Amino acid sequence: MVDTTARAGQSSTGAPISRVLPLALATFAAGTDDMVIAGVLPDIAADLRVSEANAGQLVTAFALTYGIGTPVVAVLTARYSRRGVLLGGLGAFVALNLLASLAPSYGALLALRVLAAVAAAAITPAALAMAATMAPDHRRGRYLGLVIGGLTVSLVAGVPLGTWIGGGHGWRATMLFVAGLGALAWCGALAVPRAPATGADTGPGGAAAGAATEGGATEGGAGLRGRLAPLRQRPVLGVLLMIVVAASGGMMQMTYVFPVLRAAGHGIGHDDVALTITLMGCAGAVAAWLGGRGADQWGARPTVVAAELGHGAALVAVAVLAWVGDMPYAALAAAMMLVALFAWSLTPPLQMLLLSLAPGAGMEVLALQTSALFLGASLGGVLGGLLLAHGSAAAIPLAGGLLQFAGLALLPRRRGV
Repeated sequence: MVDTTARAGQSSTGAPISRVLPLALATFAAGTDDMVIAGVLPDIAADLRVSEANAGQLVTAFALTYGIGTPVVAVLTARYSRRGVLLGGLGAFVALNLLASLAPSYGALLALRVLAAVAAAAITPAALAMAATMAPDHRRGRYLGLVIGGLTVSLVAGVPLGTWIGGGHGWRATMLFVAGLGALAWCGALAVPRAPATGADTGPGGAAAGAATEGGATEGGAGLRGRLAPLRQRPVLGVLLMIVVAASGGMMQMTYVFPVLRAAGHGIGHDDVALTITLMGCAGAVAAWLGGRGADQWGARPTVVAAELGHGAALVAVAVLAWVGDMPYAALAAAMMLVALFAWSLTPPLQMLLLSLAPGAGMEVLALQTSALFLGASLGGVLGGLLLAHGSAAAIPLAGGLLQFAGLALLPRRRGV
């Protein structure tokens, strides 16, 4: 039985937002681990004597495990305190990345990446749920936004920094860097106030709802079946399938950004790739605001269509640059920033569209959106690897652009959203 009086008092006053910073650092570490491989792809391939296409499957394995594992881990750990899940997940995360830095073979590194993704699947939902319980009612969105922001900032700062470290000291140093981030987050999490166990959804996008039902009962359905209930609605399923297709095209380009830039430019190295990822992250941060504003002004569906068309066109432009080759870095950076601008502007209108299609299952449908995104990322890693191995680097952004256009065919034609 939950002490509802105590919870009410916590909800009305809450903890200072500064106490949430260790939770943001935890999501920052998890987000960095997800995509940092992209910046050191050639180094891993050379050291472990595999092709760059095979090295890219390290991103695929992480994304697939994280996407599938997040709702499953949330159900399996629902009876435990969120603080305990977070500390346990971070501890495993640190240990696994330390072992990854010592991996003697590609197979060992691949297995460690899968296990690290399971740890990340525990970290992010627990951090979001804890932030929601710590927040005053009128500031819950800000607290959750700060924790979600850790994932965003990881692309702007964590992945580029890991790329720079890898360029100077090798990819194993990059894994040590990620482990260090996790260790700092673990130390910070010790100071986060304790919160009771929650049986509600604690996946990305669903933590606020999860915080409201702490103590064991799941809102919107029991266990995993309740979380998958929105899939029975055809319009929701259509949007989620569109996300899988579009994400496979977009994340394919991101996973193999190093070989694509190397084909398009001249003398591209780690510093150039790191700077490009930073610029893409900055453009993405602006794009998220633009996407939300566009959805408010023109509606969610028209904004999604415009962003998808722009994303596809920008990826095709990158493909042209890669085919021509020897392009100046400024042109490459501008094209990649356009890719990020359109890609990241998709998230707010897609969330609004899904919420309008499933108004009674907001927590579940947003968690499914996250899973669809990572499933698409894993498929993109596989397809991009095949194109790189049997075609050319320029084929990767071309296929990515075509997938954006194809994804629009799956978008439900519902007016008024």
